[in-house]
Amino acid sequence: MTKVSIIIPVYNTEQYLSQCLDSIINQTFRDIEIIVVNDASTDNSLSVIKEYQQKDNRIVLINVTDNCGLSNSRNLGMKKAKSPYITFVDSDDWIRKDYIEFLFNNIEKFKCDAFSGSYYVYNNKTSQYETRKYSFLTTKHKNNKNLIVLPSINCSPWCKIYNKDFLLKNNLFFRLRRREDSLFLYDLVIHKARIIYVNEPIYFYRVNRKNSLTSSNYFILHDVIFLLKEIRKTLYKENLFGDYFRVFYIYSFIFLSFALICSNIPQKRIQKMLIAAKTFLFCNSEEYTNCIDKFAIAIFKFFINHVSLYINTAKILKKIKRAFEKYVV
Repeated sequence: MTKVSIIIPVYNTEQYLSQCLDSIINQTFRDIEIIVVNDASTDNSLSVIKEYQQKDNRIVLINVTDNCGLSNSRNLGMKKAKSPYITFVDSDDWIRKDYIEFLFNNIEKFKCDAFSGSYYVYNNKTSQYETRKYSFLTTKHKNNKNLIVLPSINCSPWCKIYNKDFLLKNNLFFRLRRREDSLFLYDLVIHKARIIYVNEPIYFYRVNRKNSLTSSNYFILHDVIFLLKEIRKTLYKENLFGDYFRVFYIYSFIFLSFALICSNIPQKRIQKMLIAAKTFLFCNSEEYTNCIDKFAIAIFKFFINHVSLYINTAKILKKIKRAFEKYVV
């Protein structure tokens, strides 16, 4: 049995796929299973994958004929994986030569459920690199609830290694077509996963590539509102809303701030969407609140009712976040 399964969802990335696969087949850690899920690509991605299969018998191809999306592609890979540990790599990114060795050694050392390094951001337009580190970082989180509101914590599934038994035991799969990574991290936290982050860049994340899902920002606010709705529904289903009450509203305020400054939507439409979001965001919230929480929620409602002020505040928060990132040691 191999020790680590690497899951790579592929959709129309033939231009970058060779760089991705080269970085994987040349890993210093050799005992790996490489699961490539071709999600009905319409370019030559499938041909590239088959070419690499001839070079390396560790590559397992799952060829999907009807496009199922990123989340379902990852889920197919998880169900196919035979190793005790799994990791994800996006097909337009690439990894450091000792990526698997570093992740495997650390998850074995710390006996945790998930372990993450940090990453480089590669700008495809400018060919510039930027190192991303985690602020307010500790190697042991006594309260994992804090992870979801810490500045700069990477919620993406890549750059991490997971204990497969923990994921399967808790039925943790990707549940959304967009913003699936944020919900996946929330699910991990809710199920009390032991997660460790370290400031060691091991992954190369490509941004500003043509036709990338992340290059389109029109639906960001819609997606974030839907994500928050799903998180709230999950907390109620697991009878955990009271435990996560304060964290949920801090997370909602921050994430909506991010969505406001990234969404390419007229302000009148933004206002209508936020007012509609109030219905589920604050439903039955009174039963959990003390005086401090009531005051905080009143401020949150005030910002939602004053979109211009919320947007300007969001821009200030973004500058503060960047300042923290800059001075991380």
